[in-house]
Amino acid sequence: MSQFEILVIFFILNLFLVLNFEKINFFQIIIDKPDKLRKFHKKKVALAGGIILFINIVFYCFFLNLNPEFILKEIYFMNLYELNFFILTCTLIFMLGIIDDKFDLNPLNKFFFLIIIIGQYILINENILINTIQLSFLNKSINLGNYSYLFTLFCFLVFLNAFNMFDGINLQSSCYTFIVLIYFLYLSSDSIFIYFLIIFILFFKYLNFLNKSFLGDSGTLLISFILSVIFIKLFNKNLIIYSDEILIYMLIPGIDMIRLFFERIKKGRSPFSYDRLHLHHLLLEKYSYFKTISLIILFVSLPIIANHLGITKINIIITSIIIYFISIWFLKKVY
Repeated sequence: MSQFEILVIFFILNLFLVLNFEKINFFQIIIDKPDKLRKFHKKKVALAGGIILFINIVFYCFFLNLNPEFILKEIYFMNLYELNFFILTCTLIFMLGIIDDKFDLNPLNKFFFLIIIIGQYILINENILINTIQLSFLNKSINLGNYSYLFTLFCFLVFLNAFNMFDGINLQSSCYTFIVLIYFLYLSSDSIFIYFLIIFILFFKYLNFLNKSFLGDSGTLLISFILSVIFIKLFNKNLIIYSDEILIYMLIPGIDMIRLFFERIKKGRSPFSYDRLHLHHLLLEKYSYFKTISLIILFVSLPIIANHLGITKINIIITSIIIYFISIWFLKKVY
């Protein structure tokens, strides 16, 4: 079987799932109901994005195990053992997300389980360790030594939480994910893994745009874990040279999370508590949905475009942070 044939099968699989979305009962198992307190959508919406992604991952694993010669083209997995261990970890994260979607876990409990799941993944799979930090404005790399494990775990947890908090309105997370996946495709155009993720995200965007499905925690945790793994793999293989280039791609979700954490702690609340002060909430108070999603895509895209135009990375990061906080100040003043 050729790579093209596998991708056609993935395309047909996702097309079938989307066309029959409302007829497939297990997509409707977990429903997100509006409550006018935290959730302001107008009707009940299925939290099925994570389920669809997990189905794709299972099929991907199935095809590569049947056609092990394709593992040679995958720069993200050295062998089938590493692939299958990755799939096992994805399964655990997906199950945690499903439980959270269904029973609304305490954020600290969810965080604890994420530490255990991802901690075990890093401990067993040394290929995912971040051993050095290479910054574009320094002439030497920083060797993390004995701190590699803790730093890698920290990076995973920060991005998973940032992405989860960034998932606030339709198309926001999927557009961000699509931008990142195009970057991955540019760096590793032979990877079936990236193509199948792009196929999934495009079909999910359609469901999300029609307000038929949200990602749910099962989807946001799973996608952010996968993106984190890919970023680290590309960095360890020197396809991404500088750590601050990764930061540019994660910048907006990251600083929005950090701001919210500090604001909540300042008010004597848990950093994991809920409020309506996310970037997308503030934008929605002033602009329409389409202007809001366009501005968020602009916030995410401009630093990335500037990076590929050759502008100094540290200047991009500093300028982006300044623009972000000026925008927040302006939106809060209006709000």
